[in-house]
Amino acid sequence: MRVIKEMLFDGTNEEFRLIVESYQLLLYSVVYAVSPYADADDIVQETFIYAYYHWGMLREKENLSAWLCAIAKNKAARVMRKAGKTVSIENIGDKIAVSSPETAFLHHEQRMEIREKISALSEKYRETVMLYYFAEKSISEIAALLEIPEGTVKFRLHEGRKQLKKELLHLMDKEKKQVKEKRILEKIKKELYRAKEAYGAYQKGESLAICDELITQFENMGLSAVSKEEIRMMMQVYSQKFCANKKIEPITKNILNIEKTVELAEFLKDERLMLDRYVFYAVELMNLRQFKKSAEYYEKALILAEKLGDTPQIAKLNYHIGSMYVLSNDDRDVRKAKAYFEKAVSYKEELLKSDYGKHIYALVYGAFIGMSRVNKLDQLNGFFTASPNLIKTNGTLKTQIYPGFFAVRHQTYFMFDVFAHMTRMEPFLSNHLIEGYHFESNSYLQSEIPVCARRYEVISINARAETPAGMFEDCLHIRYTERTEYKCNFDRCGIHDIFYAPKVGLVQMYFRSISGIEYTVKLTKYEVIPIENGDLCDRYLPLTVGNVWYYEPYGAAVERFQKEEYESRYEVVAKRKNDSVTNHWLPTPKIETKGEDDIITSISHSGFLIKK
Repeated sequence: MRVIKEMLFDGTNEEFRLIVESYQLLLYSVVYAVSPYADADDIVQETFIYAYYHWGMLREKENLSAWLCAIAKNKAARVMRKAGKTVSIENIGDKIAVSSPETAFLHHEQRMEIREKISALSEKYRETVMLYYFAEKSISEIAALLEIPEGTVKFRLHEGRKQLKKELLHLMDKEKKQVKEKRILEKIKKELYRAKEAYGAYQKGESLAICDELITQFENMGLSAVSKEEIRMMMQVYSQKFCANKKIEPITKNILNIEKTVELAEFLKDERLMLDRYVFYAVELMNLRQFKKSAEYYEKALILAEKLGDTPQIAKLNYHIGSMYVLSNDDRDVRKAKAYFEKAVSYKEELLKSDYGKHIYALVYGAFIGMSRVNKLDQLNGFFTASPNLIKTNGTLKTQIYPGFFAVRHQTYFMFDVFAHMTRMEPFLSNHLIEGYHFESNSYLQSEIPVCARRYEVISINARAETPAGMFEDCLHIRYTERTEYKCNFDRCGIHDIFYAPKVGLVQMYFRSISGIEYTVKLTKYEVIPIENGDLCDRYLPLTVGNVWYYEPYGAAVERFQKEEYESRYEVVAKRKNDSVTNHWLPTPKIETKGEDDIITSISHSGFLIKK
């Protein structure tokens, strides 16, 4: 039992919570001693409520235990008197069903035998036995509470043991432990919910304080003293602390919270849980640019996925491991990376059987096809791959998720990615577009001050675009204009002019950033099957499976690429119906579509730079 050093109660909820936690078992034992069949849950709650509102009656704070016990005894005795001194055994089942402490203490037939044996003891023996075995009071503490010599306590315990079978005492001790664990678990769930609420309200300090308190209690108990469910809950607490600690504590230190979840999963020997934690840990190691160690944990996860027969996970993990060999500067091995990508796409037949599998296939296919098109692997200077998912709902096109990785400078990747420009505002295409159509929106980041102000407008529906792939007439010309005061966004925000050609798709994109970066990306070749009798979205961006587009950047900003060969390739890989897709680098967040008729298109984007 936790001992409260300073008992001066000042009316705060926190101090009273500590009192309740410290004396709850003691009061249950007192109530059971008065009558094993009393509704202990109600009586104990009433005792604490009475104590809260009559605290001034306690003259000497060191007598708190005796004072609380006296209140509980009186309330239990009053209940028994009203019930005619006994409670009908026929009514016990109803009380057990609604009383959580008793439910935890009496949830099978053997517990009834315990109650009957305890009831058969005289009250003085019953009280002593319950204080010793259930409330975990020492002989000296019992003597002080009952105001009797320690020798008398020992005698009563001796006599009580003779009347109670040893196996019943053992069972009572076992069930008492389960009662304690249940209370602890309920507290963890409640506090974890509070921590998540605080985090969601951007009260990171409060969220951290709650997590730290739970972690302190948990670590003081030791793994052998808690249940498996509690350990799983504590893994959530460590994960919550990791999230709340971001941007407060350096990631090199904060990542220890994720390491703790890995340790607990391994302690439980839960393979599915271990797989999840290995992936989460590998992602954070990648963020620390510890690519070799990240690959090691992805490999551990892969072994478990293969054992569990989880094909989408197997393919995805092969993709992740391959990406580590591309991203690593010290251990870069593009041939090994290509082998992992090839292994991932080998599961194509199985992956295309499910909607989620189609999403994974688009992801791994982009990496594989991009690496396969590199003729000089030893001269690879940069590589990027992504799998933009486009959702068509209510006659509009939006971006759903955008997983991938790039082993080039971020600005270089942005320059090659026309979809990143095309989808800066949503919806980026709509069946309602006409000349003059426009709307504006702001983006926010944890404040009421907009990070970026954006304007979308249709400039023309009969524009002309000249590209290496040909001259295109009757193009849809859309312009995005972005304004921001944040200098960190000056390279990515500015003016985006997008040109869509009928039955072809995006054919040209011009960009001028706030900082002055300027370039144009043009279509160089394409293999497109148009959608006949489609709507406006289908007309300007035909998303037939197998359609392929190639683009190249032009302008002063891309002159640095003149000594390199490059490619930026898009291919429509799969279509699927309304579903939920887990973001491939985060183990828990999900993005869901809403309409039953929504169609999601998975596209593979890949590109590379190689020295000439």
